[in-house]
Amino acid sequence: MEEQEVKKTTRKSASAKKDEEIAELKDLIAQQQAMIEKLMGIKQQTEVEEEDVEVKKTRVNKGTVVDRGITKQGLRRKYKNKDVYVQSAIVGSVCYNGKNDVYEWDNKGEVVPMAIEDIVAMPDSYLHNPWLVLDDYENDEEVLDDIIQCLGLEDIYRRLYILTELDEDINSVDMKEFERLVNESKAEGGTLALDATAIVQDKINKGILDSNSKIDKFEKILGRSFNK
Repeated sequence: MEEQEVKKTTRKSASAKKDEEIAELKDLIAQQQAMIEKLMGIKQQTEVEEEDVEVKKTRVNKGTVVDRGITKQGLRRKYKNKDVYVQSAIVGSVCYNGKNDVYEWDNKGEVVPMAIEDIVAMPDSYLHNPWLVLDDYENDEEVLDDIIQCLGLEDIYRRLYILTELDEDINSVDMKEFERLVNESKAEGGTLALDATAIVQDKINKGILDSNSKIDKFEKILGRSFNK
């Protein structure tokens, strides 16, 4: 009798142990399934984020509008109550019939205040040739930067500024940058080389530019011979 009881107890213990092992296995499977689902969720979220980034990149790449910081409409709003000072850059007279006024410049260097609305409506020839330039002294830096960037005048003003550098400190001019700008101007039929030649000769005549090696570099870039 006792032997039968022992066998029953042993069978129950083995069965209980087996049940525990099955329960533990089920728990382990559930944990692994949960981990898999979590990883799949992270992967899907990452794929969505990457897709979103790719869409944004595609939109930027397909865009044809260059962000210049401010639009013409923005210029009108920002400076509607402010005069913008414009200077004649050519010998002789210049006239422009704007919406707000008729503007006239009788001499090179003459400065006339203009309404921003009339400036942004000007034909390109006035500011891109340029017949007229923004005055460095009367206009503050923010006005200059906004208008130059909005109207795409960056390259033109780099060339104008290099002429100012030649006039103010010819011995410190970056010759590589100067050569690049001169070549660009020549390719576009501009007058930078001619204007720079006059300044260089003037500085030589005044004894301000007296380095033969520097003068030789100017001659090579400008394609001119100077009276030393």
